[in-house]
Amino acid sequence: MAGDLFRRDRPFHQLDGLYTEWSEHLTKNCIPLFRQSQRSDVNNATVLRDIHSYYDTLDHYANKDTILYFLFPSWRSNSLETPILFLGDIHPRLFTDLIHSFIDQDPMICSTYSDLAAWEDLSLKLGDDINVTVSRLLGEMKGAQDGFVKRFSDKWVSSFLGSRSGTVVMETATSVTTDQDGGGEMIMEEFVRIFREANQLRKNTINSIVGVLDMNQLALFLESVCKFLAGFKHQDKAFHNSLFGNHPMNQQLASGEVIASHSNYPPHMMQQQYAAQLPPPNHTVPPMNQQQQTPEQVHVIYVGNLAPAATQELLRQIFSPYRSLRETKICIDKRGNKYGFVSFADLKEQRHAALHMNRKFFLGREMFTGLATKNSI
Repeated sequence: MAGDLFRRDRPFHQLDGLYTEWSEHLTKNCIPLFRQSQRSDVNNATVLRDIHSYYDTLDHYANKDTILYFLFPSWRSNSLETPILFLGDIHPRLFTDLIHSFIDQDPMICSTYSDLAAWEDLSLKLGDDINVTVSRLLGEMKGAQDGFVKRFSDKWVSSFLGSRSGTVVMETATSVTTDQDGGGEMIMEEFVRIFREANQLRKNTINSIVGVLDMNQLALFLESVCKFLAGFKHQDKAFHNSLFGNHPMNQQLASGEVIASHSNYPPHMMQQQYAAQLPPPNHTVPPMNQQQQTPEQVHVIYVGNLAPAATQELLRQIFSPYRSLRETKICIDKRGNKYGFVSFADLKEQRHAALHMNRKFFLGREMFTGLATKNSI
């Protein structure tokens, strides 16, 4: 029923597509199975298997290069959703509280859960297990974050003292994630382990609940879980407008139009979340060929954390949906890290690209984009 949704060869720059397809799969294929006439043990088992496969697939793609995307996904940063999230996904307490809420309803409204004696003993044990594991994982997460912050501070001060130019937060954070000698990579691996343990806790909680429910009770529970997973920030709609929700070459921007991607964010929140980036300090850009220069005014963005395999042509392909795209430039800093610049003739497209291409995956790495001065390219 899930087709190739849970395939393990998805390119990292298409991870947004996983969430999109998962949301659509839940809405079109799973939730309709819970209509009264469709309920059956077979359908329950099918949906339960898909939920397990979803978390297993997240675990598969979680690694030191992608883990921050999974732990802190940009499309799940709505403050109203934060209280019911735990390390990148639904808080396991929500699963148990769903059962409590069904039981507490008026029997005339929710007669399916009017008799669930086995739940009382399990509820106490599950509650204790969840509290202990959540507290432990949060403590381990704090320890990993403290280590990340310390290494970030050391690198920031070193860069700050060595240059009179502005120091870029994104570039400093990126250097921590790739720092082998300083322990940065070990911290990223610790994030991966914590994320996978959180997913295991979610799966274990669901399995324990399933064991005490009859067919109709399980159908109602799984339907609620599916609706939760499908309904977060309407990610199917948010990603539909994302430049990585579909292949970039198939996207087109109307002249002067800004795509309403991430429309659930108020404009001022978007500005706060994606603060303008500056190029790395003391960067040197090779002179442009005179024949490439045009008299028109150009608007430039900075693109950081590029993969070693990144080229000007590949960078151009990623930004090709923008009709006013003019030039791309790849640069290498003193450490051998690649970063780049992209110019546009249209100011609105420059602003849109800086906001909406930020944190998108390109050749297996998460790009960091922001506004740059026009003489950077």
